[in-house]
Amino acid sequence: MKKNMINDSTNVTDYEIERYDAMRDLNLKLYRNCLHYNGDIPTAVGSADGQHALSGKGQWTDGFWPGLLLLAYSGNQDDLLLREYERYMPFLEERVNNDSLVNKSRGYMDLDHDVGFIFHLTAVYHYLLTGSRSSRTVGLRSAEVLLGRYQKNGSYIRAWNDWETDTPQFRQEKKGKAIIDSLMNVPLLFWAAKETGQDCYRKAAEAHANQLARCIVRDDGSTYHTYNFNHETGSPLGGSTVQGYSHTSAWSRGQAWAIYGFAPAYRYTGNKDFLLASQRCLQYWIQSTLPEGDAPWDFAAPRNQWLPVDTSAMSIASCGILELGLHDSVDGELQEVAERIISRLLQAHRPPTSPYVHAFLLHGSVGPAYKEGSQEEKDRKYIYSNQSLIYGDYFLYESILRLQPSNILLPWDF
Repeated sequence: MKKNMINDSTNVTDYEIERYDAMRDLNLKLYRNCLHYNGDIPTAVGSADGQHALSGKGQWTDGFWPGLLLLAYSGNQDDLLLREYERYMPFLEERVNNDSLVNKSRGYMDLDHDVGFIFHLTAVYHYLLTGSRSSRTVGLRSAEVLLGRYQKNGSYIRAWNDWETDTPQFRQEKKGKAIIDSLMNVPLLFWAAKETGQDCYRKAAEAHANQLARCIVRDDGSTYHTYNFNHETGSPLGGSTVQGYSHTSAWSRGQAWAIYGFAPAYRYTGNKDFLLASQRCLQYWIQSTLPEGDAPWDFAAPRNQWLPVDTSAMSIASCGILELGLHDSVDGELQEVAERIISRLLQAHRPPTSPYVHAFLLHGSVGPAYKEGSQEEKDRKYIYSNQSLIYGDYFLYESILRLQPSNILLPWDF
């Protein structure tokens, strides 16, 4: 890789210079966003040009903006960022109570399998960074919520709650549904097991990850978005998708969740099946991305000039590859794979520096851009593509932080 001389004693790569410049710009934007958000939470989905509205409170994405503040604090050790995060603690304490009446009155979703995204990135991380006992309490309460979704018949964590818009068929299906996204939430259970000494958390987390490794990862290393079980007997019924192009396709953000999610499961257990699952999912990713390195929103979607990409999938995958590289890497090979993804994001998918916008990344796909054979596909009216996504920003920042020369505490380091 090409080197540049900074001074007589230090050789740095082009990637390192690029990341240094990017991190400086992201930090400046983060401080400006603090002023704009002023203690509120941005909506998960921003506009095509990178603007986020307020207020986004009460969604599965509640943890990403406050979690970004903690990532930045861990990397910069600026107490101002810590104080800014602490403005969100009363909201998180209210949110973890999961009071259905409060949720309904405030327009909040009831908590589901995504509690780790909300509370591991915030309360647990804050506790790891500061030793805050109140944050520890919030973290443990959230782990109880997640543990309560564990289904012993079938050994999986149930995915979504019921929604008012559900058809009767989908509501019945949800009773026995697991989801690929949940893999990034089970570290909350591993942390709770270590923190309390109660093995029930670890057993549920490991059993769930085992079940997904067996059922949700296909033979070719691709993944289903969701997997259905008979909710009474626990017997497997088969995979399906809500987010992807079709039931047999591979939604790229789900594939990224798998690459990332199985790697820390290996970290906490030493179970080589999880290491193998992450490796297989990564191999499929590498074989399936576009020539320039972008991830299409779904790997099975037609590859034409109208194909949307998903930068959030790319930023999640880069973090997962770096995590996997801690446990299985030869001469920095996986780091180079991640560096190429990060470089592509920084070069091709960031908003212009002027005028100021909130987002770090553009060109995300929040949901199914279109379904196979749908009118949206025929008309090329993709309502869930070309958006800025708060979780894409979070994992971009984390991926760059992972490549810093000094050891920086991350939410997963316990």
